[in-house]
Amino acid sequence: MQGAELRGKTLGILGLGRIGLEVAKRAKGFGLDIIGSDPFVSAAVARENGIRLVTLEELIAGSDYITLHVGLTPQTTGVINAKTLAAMKKGVRIINCARGELIDDAALVEALKSGQVAGAALDVFREEPPKNSPYAELENVILTPHIAGSTGEAQEAVGIQIARQVRDYLKLGVAQNAVNLPSLSHEEYVALAPYIDLAGRLGGFLAQAGKGGIEAIDLVYSGTLAEAKTELVRNAAIAGLLEGSENVNRINAASVAEERGIRVHEQKQESHRGGAATVLTIELHTAKGESRATGTVIHGEQPRLLEFDGIDIETPLEGNLLVCRNLDVKGVIGRIGTILAEHEVNIGNFALGRERAGAKPVKALSVVQVDAPVSDKVLEALRSIEALLDARLVKLPEAGY
Repeated sequence: MQGAELRGKTLGILGLGRIGLEVAKRAKGFGLDIIGSDPFVSAAVARENGIRLVTLEELIAGSDYITLHVGLTPQTTGVINAKTLAAMKKGVRIINCARGELIDDAALVEALKSGQVAGAALDVFREEPPKNSPYAELENVILTPHIAGSTGEAQEAVGIQIARQVRDYLKLGVAQNAVNLPSLSHEEYVALAPYIDLAGRLGGFLAQAGKGGIEAIDLVYSGTLAEAKTELVRNAAIAGLLEGSENVNRINAASVAEERGIRVHEQKQESHRGGAATVLTIELHTAKGESRATGTVIHGEQPRLLEFDGIDIETPLEGNLLVCRNLDVKGVIGRIGTILAEHEVNIGNFALGRERAGAKPVKALSVVQVDAPVSDKVLEALRSIEALLDARLVKLPEAGY
């Protein structure tokens, strides 16, 4: 009646989604060396969870225990088969709590009988419930029904989660578990919500202050956004960019963009060149040229613009914003303030940035937050300033998401 210690052995986790990462957290306590394989997970995410990222072939050859946590796709169907079993260490043990179709049953039965596989624990089967299963006669197999979630506590948690999702959809228009978007846990959604809001505001800002006729959209995520499920962030950005053009929302935004022939490209990077830890950049490619805006969230809830069209500037992304481009000469800012005062427009915030050619500033950007939307008459008065190149009003929601 002897077993084998887990300490010092290698656990191979095939699939590093939410469940695979949770398995890794628990496995650390047993002193296992953890390796993992997943083409859709960054090395940074794996490293932060104490997992050494390897290829599928390396995982198959180097694991003492292999646990499966992938979805069923043409690429993963029968991933455990005669060929991969032969490449494993003699005496490997296999756990499958994902999908029965991931395993070639005949090949695994043969490996269990020959001793190539020392044991298997199976929670899912090709045929459920299993009838006349070849595993039932083997002493080195543990078979369990797939009912780990059937507890009083789990059912209560499901009820709470459903109530939260209905609430969030009715209040915020966000469907956390839509069939055409990846599922987010409540904790993941709470962490991501400020950046979903930021993306919508940044998209709305670009749509109103940038150039029209969108041909392509580039989104760059850095910091913690680079490790998150960003589909809702992406869709919020697209919805902000297309707001007012048609019925577009955070669920159908990507489909609407595809229907319009707008190419959407996403890039994730570990850090941003500026001081902010987590940053979103949206770049528009239009028939009239490119336009780019970068933003972040400060204090966990306040959206901020950090850069617009190559000019560094920090200003709140909320309320009524006057976006003014001008030559960097004396007197322009004074004239803007004077004209607004003459029209009884109160300034809430005034941000200024400068574009340089070498050491010499040549252009400037002002983003003026005002208490109420300004009229076309005020905009015309501003545009009459000789050195002013452009003045536009951008209307964004007040703070809160």
